[in-house]
Amino acid sequence: MRPDPREDKRQKELCLLLVEAAGQAGIEVIEDRINRRGGVCRLEGRTLVIFDDKAPWSERNRLLLLALRRLDLEAVYLPPKVRALLEEHPPSRE
Repeated sequence: MRPDPREDKRQKELCLLLVEAAGQAGIEVIEDRINRRGGVCRLEGRTLVIFDDKAPWSERNRLLLLALRRLDLEAVYLPPKVRALLEEHPPSRE
């Protein structure tokens, strides 16, 4: 089954929005050739999202949302679409 190009475009647009929101929240996003799944971590007080540069948009979005859910975002401006996504599901312990 071939991926739907419209869905891929939507996921890419969402990723760009989430990367911007992550930056507003103080999250560092690292995209590199790591040949691994990627993840979210804390290092020396910083929150990092790391993913492979070939990772699908949906996986990038999952990691970015996971990182955002771990922070207190009360005082951070987030676009309404991002706020709605964060409120759809409670924080995860992944």
